Amino acid sequence: MINLFFLKTFVDTAKTGSFHSAAQKNYVTQPAVTQHVKILEDKFGCKFFERQNKKIVLTPCGKTFLPYAENILKQYEESKMRLKEMKQQFTGMIRLATIYSIGLYELQPVVKHYLKKFPKIDIRLEYHPFEKIYEMTANRGVDFGFVAYPKKKYGIIHEVFDEEKLVLAQSSHHPVIRHKKIRLADLNKANFVAFAAHTPTRDAVDEFLMEKGIRPNLVSEYDNIETLKSAIQLGIGCSLVPRIALAHELKDRSLEIIDVRGLHLRRPLGILYAKEKIFTESTQAFYNLMMGRI
Repeated sequence: MINLFFLKTFVDTAKTGSFHSAAQKNYVTQPAVTQHVKILEDKFGCKFFERQNKKIVLTPCGKTFLPYAENILKQYEESKMRLKEMKQQFTGMIRLATIYSIGLYELQPVVKHYLKKFPKIDIRLEYHPFEKIYEMTANRGVDFGFVAYPKKKYGIIHEVFDEEKLVLAQSSHHPVIRHKKIRLADLNKANFVAFAAHTPTRDAVDEFLMEKGIRPNLVSEYDNIETLKSAIQLGIGCSLVPRIALAHELKDRSLEIIDVRGLHLRRPLGILYAKEKIFTESTQAFYNLMMGRI
């Protein structure tokens, strides 16, 4: 039988390249870590580490054994979490971080549906800029992050769960465009409001307009969808915004959508989670619901 703690000290030594660091991480002495590794080596009949230029590196045997050891530890931790949830009758907390537009219009119905099914789960929803969401996800400060135009980042898995259509919206009472149907070229020099510079949606809109040779008159920038919509309502300018975010304003007729020939722009929405994340039953159920799998 293999001692799981020995496996952990082996994995930590492999990752840190140091018996001393592995000892500190596990609150044991360095000789203890050395002994743990030796016991494993004796059991399998091969050396796992060797010294090269005063550094501890994995041997071919060690490199082969490492992913198996990591998988055993991961499965053990997952089994503990799942058994704990069974004892707690599916209770716990799910932490979410999202940009405003996804949180307000995509996540709210999902969270509501989830809580009807699992009322004992405590869902903590926080709104942050996209850079912070990547950081919190990588550091496991949240279970899931939600951003537009998800990008590959170290230590993070991202999946697209939906795509939103972007439409041209303007104030119904203070229109900046006089016609209900226009060409893209008609946006040239039109008063335009946008998301803040260097946000993913803004970058995508700028790239689209630049490719089409369109240069609207940028009047102002806003860091979230609600303030952007308020600016549009006041007639400060028109803007390209997610269609889903306009339901209320279209209903009360404070905003209207302009039909733009040649406007085909969709915004991918991504769910983020740490690459080494262990899914509990509650987080797995939320993920499945978000991805439309249940």
